[in-house]
Amino acid sequence: MTNLNRRRLFGLSTAAALGALVSACGTGSADSGRPQGILRFGSVAGAGSAAALDPHGSLFNESDWLRHTCVYDMLATTDEQGNIVPALARAWTPDEDATRWTLDLRDDAVFSDGKPVTADDVLFSLGRMSELAAENGNRLGLVDVEASEIVDEHTLTIVTSAPDAELPLTLAFGTFVVPEATTDFAQPVGSGPFTLAEMDDQGANLDRSETWWGEKPAVARVEIRAFSSPQALASAVSSAEVDVAASVMPAAAESAEEGTAVHVRPASECVPLLLRVDTAPFDSPQVRQAVKLALDRQALVDQVYLGYGVVGNDMIKYDEPSVPEDVPAVERDLEKARSLLEEAGYPDGFDVVLHTTTAYPAMLPTATVAAEQLAEVGIRVDVEQHAPEQYWSQAYTVEPFTVGYYADTSFATTVRQTVLSSAAFSETGWKDEEFDADFAAAMSETDEEARLEILHQLHYRMAEEGGWVVWGFGDGVDLHAGHVSGLPAHGNRYDLSRVTLEQ
Repeated sequence: MTNLNRRRLFGLSTAAALGALVSACGTGSADSGRPQGILRFGSVAGAGSAAALDPHGSLFNESDWLRHTCVYDMLATTDEQGNIVPALARAWTPDEDATRWTLDLRDDAVFSDGKPVTADDVLFSLGRMSELAAENGNRLGLVDVEASEIVDEHTLTIVTSAPDAELPLTLAFGTFVVPEATTDFAQPVGSGPFTLAEMDDQGANLDRSETWWGEKPAVARVEIRAFSSPQALASAVSSAEVDVAASVMPAAAESAEEGTAVHVRPASECVPLLLRVDTAPFDSPQVRQAVKLALDRQALVDQVYLGYGVVGNDMIKYDEPSVPEDVPAVERDLEKARSLLEEAGYPDGFDVVLHTTTAYPAMLPTATVAAEQLAEVGIRVDVEQHAPEQYWSQAYTVEPFTVGYYADTSFATTVRQTVLSSAAFSETGWKDEEFDADFAAAMSETDEEARLEILHQLHYRMAEEGGWVVWGFGDGVDLHAGHVSGLPAHGNRYDLSRVTLEQ
């Protein structure tokens, strides 16, 4: 089996991603002072106070993702090593040019109301995702729902609008399956490892499903608690309010009290600076290069992530097979940066606004530290902070200088979301017909080695020509009580069906 197949092409399960976390929450003893069989999981509600009920709409909130992953199944998921593995879809087979995929569904999956999961439910769910593409970041990618068709009760053919040799990656990212004709999600009916008992804006309680097709979750109940600030979340573990505090700021790990364990998921997120190449001053290649050379990338990793991370060299992914191995380091060179600015017509530098938010903890510190560093070459940055619920529609892809965020999406998915859309909606406004053609060729190439060779070159082109300044990758940092085990070893997808609690 090839490397990409091992890592990517055998499925991402919603329950599997959540279960890796929940396996750490088994049963507690009567005298332990903690609830028996209950996993209390805390995360920051970073995108506004209201919980998102629709699993196919806008989900920019870790608490929402976690809840939906507990309640709903996806077509594919990831195992503990990050490989894509089957979930509701037991297997998938492409045709020669990867435009028609046959999906064989499980015949033992049932919804929480007792009804079986069928191909009709899957196609209906994909249709809703397609209809809400503008809200969900086009999570469905190239899937052409209208052209797709049901073969029988547990088989369907998924058609893509263009060749897509990495469709399984799409199937493993937010393809939440709901019963056909569902329009009200206040009382969700899913086929996942847990069922919703009750919820409000502060969190949700979920009970273990006794009808889930997968391995029985280790905990009887999950309590997902949303916190308004990273500081409050971090302190909740030491005060025994929660068992797990997910994705805390690195400072919380540095100051963790005795008895609190620190769990690290290496290089699990990226918070790049985004320069729109179609807007001054970043329409100048010299200016873009000056920004890249003006940054002290190791200092950014040290200050933003307190060393919990690695330096980036403008490749938008870190450890995917698509990333070339011989990526040259981008060394800081203030003298050359000043020279490039003068060459571009800015001998005295320029003033610019850098837009950011607190939707994810590293976004505001990134803007603050980058502004200080850029000032050394005459780029005078005014940092403007937006409310999380407004940032993604009012600043991101709109303003010429913003802070972005990447986590679990693959390179192919990220390219589709941030490059191949119209320039007006592209993150950096960068468009190139040759790039688009080469990407399409890669997606039609079913031979993995040949496909990776093309993707390697596309990484280089984005780094050299585009407006992505990927200065580093931050580790995911979780705090947890000593009785918790089974947290994910990578990425940001928590599979609570796998987490266990020791006695």
